Amino acid sequence: MQRIGSAAAWFLAASLAVATGPTAAQIQPGRIYTGGERIGDPELGLHLTIPAGWSGHLSPDGESFLLASESGGGYLVVVADEMSEAQAREQMAEPVNLGSGIVLTPTGAVQDVASGHLSAGYSVSGAGSEFVGTVDTRLTQAGLAVAFILVSPPAVAQVQREEMREFAFSLGVMEPVVQSAGGNDEWEPYLRGLYLARYFTRTGYTESTELWLCSNGVFYYNSQGGGFGGGASGAAQGTGGGRWSATGAGRTGMLVLNWSNGEQSSMSLEYDYENNRMFVNGERMLRGNNERCQ
Repeated sequence: MQRIGSAAAWFLAASLAVATGPTAAQIQPGRIYTGGERIGDPELGLHLTIPAGWSGHLSPDGESFLLASESGGGYLVVVADEMSEAQAREQMAEPVNLGSGIVLTPTGAVQDVASGHLSAGYSVSGAGSEFVGTVDTRLTQAGLAVAFILVSPPAVAQVQREEMREFAFSLGVMEPVVQSAGGNDEWEPYLRGLYLARYFTRTGYTESTELWLCSNGVFYYNSQGGGFGGGASGAAQGTGGGRWSATGAGRTGMLVLNWSNGEQSSMSLEYDYENNRMFVNGERMLRGNNERCQ
């Protein structure tokens, strides 16, 4: 993977801000940002939420954002550039030079984790002690690739990989305005144009579920599961679509999917106002930018 140039400065320096509410202030060089703080470009709607147990700061050259685990001894570098999916795959198949003699060498093929989310594993040399590497890349329809480069001690690699992937998946997530508990917001207007996803991983197994709820009442569904790399293993895949509707207001509701094959699915909806979380059939779903439909 080549060293990222001006686009990294665009995302991680010139426009990077920390968002703790409706407004955002320009990020300050030398400031440390900790778990739960949201960083991003408010004008373009790109945001990332730093994972719990990690802290980070802008690199001295302003071309990357650097994070360190507060307990596990791992490190994470975030860089961005303008590139296509084909270019991202090509770069991820090459060694990654982190400087100071530390080089990540690919140990396998680039895998598909979810739509627009690539991943690859690496061996690490030159670090002075034993580490393993993972690079996840999130792609946007605007032609941006944001790479998350993780270097972990083997004993905590799996846990940190999961933390890194939730961090990567937070890219583009727009937190809704939190209502007071017991609000009467209707579910159907809230869901229009929303993208929902769930990502699950354990040793040797990856699973993802994605749901696009278009404003015109159409929905698209995609699920992948299997060995490392999700659907790339071919163990389990599912796609489909149809029309959707929702009922209810406030904390609970119901999502109804009328599939194009004539089947119907009903799923419970729950909103945790106190913690700003959404659940579908009891499973927490991440909310993101819908780049497939509006």
